[in-house]
This record gives sequence, structure tokens and C-alpha cells, in this order.
Amino acid sequence: MNISNIKKLKYAEFFTKSGEKTLFILKVFTQAFEFIGDIIVSLKRVLTGKSYFRWKDFNFLVQRCGVETFLLVSLISLLVGMILAFVASIQLRMFGAQIYISDIVGIAMVRVLSAVMTGIIVSGRIGASFAAELAMMQTNEEIDALKTLGVSPVEFLVIPRVLALFLMMPILTIYADLMGVLGGFLISIWMMHLNPIEYIYHTSSAVKVSYVWIGLIHSLFFGLIIAVAGCFSGIRCQRDAAGVGRATTQAVVVAITGIVIATAIITFICNILKV
Repeated sequence: MNISNIKKLKYAEFFTKSGEKTLFILKVFTQAFEFIGDIIVSLKRVLTGKSYFRWKDFNFLVQRCGVETFLLVSLISLLVGMILAFVASIQLRMFGAQIYISDIVGIAMVRVLSAVMTGIIVSGRIGASFAAELAMMQTNEEIDALKTLGVSPVEFLVIPRVLALFLMMPILTIYADLMGVLGGFLISIWMMHLNPIEYIYHTSSAVKVSYVWIGLIHSLFFGLIIAVAGCFSGIRCQRDAAGVGRATTQAVVVAITGIVIATAIITFICNILKV
């Protein structure tokens, strides 16, 4: 076989693999859109009282998504606020403008950082657990059993998880806002020796109500992205141990990627609207 034939085979192999990967990606996107459509239809059935929705499961999921996540959100948000205040103080100290640390920490945490950090924490803790649970149910053929009994897995398993995370993400974000501002406050008082009353006054003056709403909008979209990514990855996993691991990893990767993309889009829209 001459060199030209070898090159042709390599090119053919390259285009074959590229085509297979493209078709696989298109298939995944098609399945994702179908899954989102099923969620919308099932949500309509829940609102009309015609679905297999168990409030006991929903209350348990709300507790998992909210109460059991508060400690981790508190720690991370507090440390992020402290780090942000410390980094800002390095530059502001050169101009004698340390008091504006409160503006930087307050606006950054309330507007976007608290929602993003909370979303990343929840995607690693809750989104991964959603994917692992549903993947194990898929492996053990429990989802097939539900279908055999005439129960929609989306209504019975997915909708409670989506609603629980959608409702709890704004509450976690508000809590993260408070802890982030507290972290900046502690660093400013302890290291910069700023007046506590003046720091609180500058923070309240700099942080507008519209910034709080922008952060809450971020959190609502993040909750949907994390829940849908986790449930979708779990339901469509392969029925073996490796498939469960891949589904869990995929849920976290897709959720964090979606959070970054959604943050960029919302920030761009806010910039156009001058908010």
C-alpha cells in the first residue's frame, strides 16, 4: 500500500469519526429537547391535579435541596466574600479608598457571584445525587417497572426534583448573599480597620433592589439547569456500573457548563437593558 492510499484511509477515518460524533451530538440534543417537552407536559398535569405526584417525596427533596445544603453554602459564600474583599483591598489601599470594598463585595455577591457559587455547589451535591439515584433506578429496571404500571417516570421522579430545586435555589442564593457580605465585612473591619456603621451604610447605598432581582433570576435558571441536567443524565444512562459513574460526571459537567453559559447570556441581556 503506497503513501497516498494511507493518507486517503486516514482522511476517510477522520471524516467517519467526525460524522459519527456529530450525529451523536445531534441525537443527544434531540433527546434533551424531548425530555424538556415531557417535563413541560408533566408539569401541566401536576398543576391540573392529574399526575402521579407525591407530596411526601417533594417535601423530602425540598429538605435535601435546602436545609442540608445551608452549611456548605454558608462556608463557601463566607470565604468568597472574604477573598473578594481582600483582593479588592490590595488595589484600593493604594488610593486610600478602602471604604469602597463594601461596594465591590456587595454588588458582586448580590448581582451574580452568590448565585454562581451556589449553583456550582448545588450541581456538585444535589445534581450529582439526582443523576446517581435515577441512574441506579434505570440500572435496576425500576423505571421500566413504572412504565409497565402506567406511571410516567417524568411525573413521578423528575417533576418533584425540578420543582424542589427551582424553589430552593433563590432561598439559598439570598442566604449566600448575606454570608458573602458578612465575609467582606469581617475582612474590612479586621484588616482594614474600617468603621462598621460606615461599611453597612455604603453597602446599603451601593446594592440596589434590581441587583437582588438579577441574582434571583440567575438562581431560578440555575435551579432548572441543574435539575434537568441531573435527571436527564440519570434516566438515559447505560445499565452498568460504569454508566452510573458516567451519568453522575456528565450531570455535573453539563450543569456547570450551563450555569456559565446562562450567566453570560443574562449578563449580556442586562447590559443591553442597562440594568
